[in-house]
Amino acid sequence: MEQQRTETFFLVDKELCIGCGTCVTSCPMKILILEDDICAITDPSRCLECRTCMRDCSEKAIDIQEGPPGDKVPGTRVGSIGDSEGPVINFTPILDTLQDLIRDLHPVQAFTYQETDVRALNDFKLEGEKCFTRLYQAPKLEKIGVSSVNFLGAMRTDVMVITPGPEYDIPYYIMDWCESEDHIFYICDLMPSDDPGRNMDYLEHYLYEPLEDLYLEYNDIPGLSSSVFHWVRAIHSPYLLVGSVGKEPKENVDRLFACAVDYLKAWLNLYQKAQPQDIHSPRMQAIQERRRSIRTLYTENDPGAGALDKFLGKDLAHLQLTIIEP
Repeated sequence: MEQQRTETFFLVDKELCIGCGTCVTSCPMKILILEDDICAITDPSRCLECRTCMRDCSEKAIDIQEGPPGDKVPGTRVGSIGDSEGPVINFTPILDTLQDLIRDLHPVQAFTYQETDVRALNDFKLEGEKCFTRLYQAPKLEKIGVSSVNFLGAMRTDVMVITPGPEYDIPYYIMDWCESEDHIFYICDLMPSDDPGRNMDYLEHYLYEPLEDLYLEYNDIPGLSSSVFHWVRAIHSPYLLVGSVGKEPKENVDRLFACAVDYLKAWLNLYQKAQPQDIHSPRMQAIQERRRSIRTLYTENDPGAGALDKFLGKDLAHLQLTIIEP
């Protein structure tokens, strides 16, 4: 599968940049430097357009734009473009364990979704790095999306999202493990299908009982914090675990790994007990409306969309997100 990459334009306002180096530290690809006390990029071709540097810049001095190859943006500051080689990273095999745990669901790989052929993403390479995005179907579920995308050997994003079927009110399982040289950006949750503020019984039995003890066990991992995205906070559960966790000491990674496994086991217990509901009831109609809103929010706001657009092209990126978003 060949990709037509867009070109990244990295702009820094010299009047605003104070040379603090926060952007250099936060960049997952390690391609930012301070040049004459001003932020600069060493290799725009490796930029994921994740905009982490923009969000972390206290002075709002950074802007990132994109365009087709050959475009020019006046005032672009690109630093020195080179063939920067990143470190060899032994990525954590989180998906191997999670996929073993869902075998009892008897998932069957699907090659179409919503009448769209998804085989182009089944196995592919980015700059020689192996990647895959696979769609599965199973009883009680709309879909299981499993994806591993390796960005130039410098960062790998492993995702598992399990979406309940229309007749079931159980939560989604969501796990996003984005690993680079020195840290892991992590999301794990049982995202509620029903509004837990409206339905206290749902909050009690589908969230509090399975997750309270687990949340208390893991929420003190250094680096976990409230999501920077207000729309994420609005739709996820009170037991959402999210943040950027350093890979040293190794205990941090081990605890993140155990958290992803334990949250999945909690979800599997709910799955085993799940019974079909009357899809035409007012409650299930409200759940379907909530699910449509969740899908819209993710489609319009997913921060990973920029990287996928750049490296896969907009059509395949859209297909990718269709599979792995709730």
